[in-house]
Amino acid sequence: MPAPDDIVTRVLAGEPVEAAALDDAALSALLGDSRGRRWLRAWGGLDAALAARLLDWPDDFAARRRDSTLERVVALAPIEALEARASAIASGAAAAALWRRLATDPDRLALVARRVVAGGAAEATLSILVLDPLDELGLGDARRTGIARAALASPSPAARGIAVEFLADVAPAVLLERFDDLAADEDERVRGVVWLTGLRVATHDTFERAVALLADEDAPVEYRRSALVAAGTTLPTSQMADLLSVFVIHPDERLALDAADLLYAHHRNPITAEAARLSPHARVREIAEALLDPRRGSPAAGGSRPGDPTRTIDIFKALLERSDAPGADDAPRR
Repeated sequence: MPAPDDIVTRVLAGEPVEAAALDDAALSALLGDSRGRRWLRAWGGLDAALAARLLDWPDDFAARRRDSTLERVVALAPIEALEARASAIASGAAAAALWRRLATDPDRLALVARRVVAGGAAEATLSILVLDPLDELGLGDARRTGIARAALASPSPAARGIAVEFLADVAPAVLLERFDDLAADEDERVRGVVWLTGLRVATHDTFERAVALLADEDAPVEYRRSALVAAGTTLPTSQMADLLSVFVIHPDERLALDAADLLYAHHRNPITAEAARLSPHARVREIAEALLDPRRGSPAAGGSRPGDPTRTIDIFKALLERSDAPGADDAPRR
């Protein structure tokens, strides 16, 4: 019988090898070489026991380059072995094959998926299991919600973003339960979706939270900016005018510019425009002057032609008193 090293040499050279020559020593020699393992994955004699041994090299399965031999191993390996290596397999080219194999027991699949999404394969797993609009594996919204909820603990900001966007549509109550933690997430996308969801499904309470956060000068500026922008792109001018009037003169230029941009894009009104004229920041004052220019400004913000008999600011105040807010002006900023 040929020595194991000779068999490896023949395999790597592309020469035929008789199955009888592949004793345990030869298999071990082939398993120790990446090219040998690929040969074994494609070998006609591959069985469940050998497939389980091939899973002991997780780096082979974590590669993203398509390799059909990986799917053969996943198709033959015992379920318990696949579950033990699920995180590595789920991050690579055989991920879809893994979930198809586990789909015979949807509850078991969901249990494995919740563990995987809390680790490094979260994005790929969410794309296959949660974002599929057809739900081809038949998991249902309840299981997919559980997987997305688990992904909120993922170290990947992109995965957390995918999870909150799914939950915002399918199970917004989950985001409200975790609101405080998610509103303080390091990722801007996560914070923004959570604020927008809260303002959509629990408008009054979420707006109060936003005002409280914005009033807290010790809170991180980025958290406050997320609250301000979400409120400003969701709520009517009648609710936002006073708040924006405070923040266009805020000493932090980032908050002041956010407020000025919201004034320009969504909430043109003379009260905030006049306040912006007093901002300590030149860029904010420029926006105010553009809106208030008597020849080229915005009538909604108080800018009008010389000699205009109307008094826009008085009209706006009267509308506010009647709780009849003027519509948002979405004209692009010049």
